[in-house]
Amino acid sequence: MKIPFKKYIPFWLGKKLRGGLQKISALYYSGGTYHCPYCNNSFRKFLPGGFDLPVLFEKQIVGAGYRLNNVCPRCYSLDRDRLIYQFLREKTNLFTAKLRVLHVAPEGCIRALLTSLPNIEYHAGVKYLEGYYYDQQTHLMDITSIPYGDDEFDVIICNHVLEHIIEDRTAMRELFRVLKPGGWAILQVPISKILPETFEDPSVTLPEERERVFGQFDHVRIYGQDYATRLENAGFTVKIHNPIRDNWPGDLAALAINPEENLYIAYK
Repeated sequence: MKIPFKKYIPFWLGKKLRGGLQKISALYYSGGTYHCPYCNNSFRKFLPGGFDLPVLFEKQIVGAGYRLNNVCPRCYSLDRDRLIYQFLREKTNLFTAKLRVLHVAPEGCIRALLTSLPNIEYHAGVKYLEGYYYDQQTHLMDITSIPYGDDEFDVIICNHVLEHIIEDRTAMRELFRVLKPGGWAILQVPISKILPETFEDPSVTLPEERERVFGQFDHVRIYGQDYATRLENAGFTVKIHNPIRDNWPGDLAALAINPEENLYIAYK
C-alpha cells in the first residue's frame, strides 16, 4: 500500500528534508557548464526530466516530453522556469517596480524569487493542495472563478496550468478580469508544433486515457498553433518571445532552455 507521506509531513519539515537532499545532489553535479539563476549554482549537467510518451513525440509538443539537462539539481527549476527568469530579468521591471503579483500553482523556485523581492506584493493560489508542498501563503483557488476584484494585479504568472482546466476559456477571461490595465501575464502551456488547432475530447476522462491521448494523466487538451488566438478572444493582446531567436543577451546555453519554446506574454 502506498503511504501518502506528503499528507502527514508538514511544509517546514518537507522543505528541510528536500533541502538536505538538494545540497548533496548539487555537490555531486557541481561544475561549470550550466548555471541556474534561481539558486545561483553552476553544474557540469542538469538532471533529465519530463515524460517519455508516444503522443508527445507524435504531436511534437514543445514544453513536454523527456529532456536532458532539464532539472536543476539544487532547486529543481525546470528549463521552462529558467526561460521565465530570463524574460523577467531582461524584459520587465519586476526586480525594481512596486508590483502586485498573482502566482497560480506556484513553482518553488519562482515562488522563492518573488517572495524574496521587497517590492513585490505576492499572492498565490492553487486548485489542489493535496499531494504537494505549499506554504501557508498559498491558498486554494479556482481560476475559473478567481476570488479577487477587477483590475487587481500588475502581473500574473500562470505557468503550465491551463492545460489542466476543463473550462480554460472561462479561466482566461478570469485572468484577464483581475489583471490591471497595462499589466501582463505569463501564460505558458505545452503546445504542439504541428496541430493548427487545439485538440480536445471531453469523453476522455480516465487518467490512463488522458495520459495516452493528451500526454499527461491530468491534462485535458493539447494546445495547437491557435493558442494565441484563444488568449486574444479572452481580451488579451499577445506577444510571442523567443530569447534565442530574438538574440537576448546573456549566456543562454548555460541556462539549458529549450530553443523551441516560445514565451506567450498576454497584455491588458
